Amino acid sequence: MVEAVKTPHDYLAIVKRRKWHFVAPAVAMFLVVSVIAVLLPSVYRSAAVVLIEEPDVPRELVFSTITSYADQRLQTIYHRATTTEHLLQIINKFDLYEEVREVLPVTEVVEDMREDVRMELISADVIDPRTGRPGQATIAFSLSFEHSDPRISQKVASDLVSLYLGENIRTREESARETADFLDNEAEQLEEEIAGYERELSELKERNLGSLPEQLDYNMQLIERSESELRDLDRRAQALRQQKIYMESELTQLSPYGSYQAGGVPVMSATDQLKALRTQFITVSGRYGPEHPDVVKLRREIQALEKETGAGPDPALIRAELRNVQKDLAIAQQRYAESHPDVVKLKRQQSSLQSALSAAGQASSRPRGSASADNPHYIQMSAQIQSAASELAAIEQQKIQTKAKLDEYEQRIMGIPLVERDYMRITRQLENAIAKFQDIKAKQMAAQLGEALETERKSERFTLIEPPQLPTEPASPNRLAIVMFGFVLSIGAGLGGAALSEALDQSVHNSKDLTAITGTAPLVVVPYIKTQGDVMRSWRRAAIYGATACVLLGVGLAFLHYNIRPLDVLWSVAERRLDTILIQYF
Repeated sequence: MVEAVKTPHDYLAIVKRRKWHFVAPAVAMFLVVSVIAVLLPSVYRSAAVVLIEEPDVPRELVFSTITSYADQRLQTIYHRATTTEHLLQIINKFDLYEEVREVLPVTEVVEDMREDVRMELISADVIDPRTGRPGQATIAFSLSFEHSDPRISQKVASDLVSLYLGENIRTREESARETADFLDNEAEQLEEEIAGYERELSELKERNLGSLPEQLDYNMQLIERSESELRDLDRRAQALRQQKIYMESELTQLSPYGSYQAGGVPVMSATDQLKALRTQFITVSGRYGPEHPDVVKLRREIQALEKETGAGPDPALIRAELRNVQKDLAIAQQRYAESHPDVVKLKRQQSSLQSALSAAGQASSRPRGSASADNPHYIQMSAQIQSAASELAAIEQQKIQTKAKLDEYEQRIMGIPLVERDYMRITRQLENAIAKFQDIKAKQMAAQLGEALETERKSERFTLIEPPQLPTEPASPNRLAIVMFGFVLSIGAGLGGAALSEALDQSVHNSKDLTAITGTAPLVVVPYIKTQGDVMRSWRRAAIYGATACVLLGVGLAFLHYNIRPLDVLWSVAERRLDTILIQYF
């Protein structure tokens, strides 16, 4: 069987034929959805709007210790405010979910209440004052609660708002206080650390006084001063030695006993003559050899005067002659062998002179300048020599002290590198601790100001600008939307029912169906003849349809009036909108 192509007349015939298959499912579906929309319980929502106000004190002047963003803090406050403990207090206070609490555990009841509590952020387009870029910022938020009783929804929303505001204040104050306490503890620890480093540095300075790195220049100055003083003492000592030698040479030419002629002219005694010859002998023996006639002559004269005066040999004279012999011996040893007669002779003379010098040193003689001396010039010269000797001894002692100080200063400088390592370590640790302490003190002051901002409510704060109102209309369910959805669903159900019945129907309805079945067109088509009964049935159906439409219209208007909005209000809104459209376009 070949299916014929359907024309618009065929579709119109199908609609006429299947109108009850369309109307019945559509009306049934619409009635079911409408009944569901009417029977669903009304849920009322009471909402409050809280504004996030900027700080009274500019951020450039005083920084707050709360650095998180508003939406982040709101999420934190939401989770703190909707804890099981807080929600159970509200549930017990208003006796919420009475029927559910009898069959469900507490955790599920609390979870149901969390779903009824809603927080919505309100953002606005702003310009960032720091970067100048546009962006969005949270300026307020809405907090609401849904319940079947409008009064309870208002009361619970009020408690939630109070809980939010109190939690925000408590959280900000607690955060600012904890920040300030943390910085106080850090400052105290740093103070103790600084005191420990200062005590360690003080002990190091006491142990190594004079060897500290900052005393290097001072020690160098002390060394330069000591060296200068030592050089000055050397010069003074050298001058005194030369002066003493000169005075001693003068003294050797004076006799301690005075012999004078008339007119005060001194007369040389045998002793003076002996001294003069000894002085001359030292000079001549240094110039000539021991066998020179002048040297031999002077030696004989000296020996004669020594016998005459009873004076022993002069050690100075023996030492001078011994030096000359030693000099000649050294020259002879370089020229000759040890067995040479000249070398043997000079060695014998050297040994003899050393023995004579030892004997002369052990012999006692009356000292110069004794009380028995009566030569004024001799006494004065002796006193000057003693004064020079005393001053020279004092200078030598002063030199020893200066050298000891110089050694001490040098030891100090040598010890500085050893001390500098510990000194720099402690100093570096102390400087780091002081820098941290200064930084902590600055942060501590900022934290104290931030805590004062939070305590005096001068920082960012939540302000209730629209308290929860008593809801007059339910927030859910949206019965109009449900009815409209039911209307669309009923049309789909009607079309589906008509199409299904048409697809399952195997009847022949017209000549095209007969031609498609037999393959031959019919000779005659007899049209349907309506009787009087058919006409009456048509009128009855029309009346039923009209009455049904009126009933449905009445039900719909009643549904709008009692469940969505009163009809007079809807009429006023429609008039205003119509007037607005007419004024806008005409």
